[in-house]
Amino acid sequence: PTPIQHAEDEISLIDLWSKLNDWWAYAWARKGWIIFWSLLLGIANIGLVYTSPPTYTATLTFALEEGESGGGSLSGLASQFGYNIGGSGGGVFAGDNLLELMKSRRLIQDVLLSPGASGESYINHYVRTSHDMLDVWGSEGLYPFPLLVSTRSQDSAIGEVVLSIQENSLSVAKQDKDLSFVTLSYTGHDEDFVKGFTEALVEYTTSYYVRTKTAKSQENIDKLQRRTDSVTTELEIAMLTFAQASERDSYTSQLAAKVPTIQAQMKVTMLTTFYGELVKNLELSKTLAAREEPLIQIIDRPHYPLLVRESKAKAGVLGAILGGFLYLLFMGGREFIRDLSQQASQLK
Repeated sequence: PTPIQHAEDEISLIDLWSKLNDWWAYAWARKGWIIFWSLLLGIANIGLVYTSPPTYTATLTFALEEGESGGGSLSGLASQFGYNIGGSGGGVFAGDNLLELMKSRRLIQDVLLSPGASGESYINHYVRTSHDMLDVWGSEGLYPFPLLVSTRSQDSAIGEVVLSIQENSLSVAKQDKDLSFVTLSYTGHDEDFVKGFTEALVEYTTSYYVRTKTAKSQENIDKLQRRTDSVTTELEIAMLTFAQASERDSYTSQLAAKVPTIQAQMKVTMLTTFYGELVKNLELSKTLAAREEPLIQIIDRPHYPLLVRESKAKAGVLGAILGGFLYLLFMGGREFIRDLSQQASQLK
């Protein structure tokens, strides 16, 4: 830099230092008012915590272990009969999609409309403990909600509750991207609802997730089971036909008359072989489905008393800092406007 630029930098630093000293002297001269307003807002904030309903947080952690996919060469046995027992359904829920599933409207609404431990549905419990909603929706005839929503207004009201839960109360996240631990947290003002809803949402979501992941395998098992039952019925009929034909053959010595008996015996042999293969593949498909079923293990669940988020000491400190800052901001703004007015008067 040139000597002139260097000098300008020094002047700017000196001016800045001078301004900081002036502001410090200004604040120190009014330290009594700063302390007063800090204490006032600190006490007011603590009083607000005392008078406001407590905010509870329930946290539940579970581990997700995906089942083994595919059956290798074993699945080829069932494919001989037109059944695919390898691979699981529900791949759309792999990875972080499970986290979004837990926050979806469908699952949250299903849980809200289900009864809790006391028999009262979670949506009615939620509205009953929210006085604003209770007054408005009670007067409109929406509360109490039935377990089966049948009107447009009820569906719209439940949508408001779901949206509020999604945006303000519910949090789902992995503890680490490399781990399979998932933590769900719910925050609300009613301790019983917070705990019950958290556990119910995890239970319902995991059940839905397992059903979806094993849907294809279960469908194939059902097909094999129906086919096995059908072959069992045919085999019983064929055995009865063979027994009746054998009885008739005892009264004749003609070979041509014994042809129906031979045919019945061949059908019994064929169906017996077919039945044995079906049973083998049915048991194999059940084994592979059990291997593919994901395992969801609860690691930590919420316990009474739940964690209360508000801290009176923290509220007091934040209120004090806010009070001092607002006072300085107000006084500084007033001085700034006064300086501008003086400069404008001098220019005139």
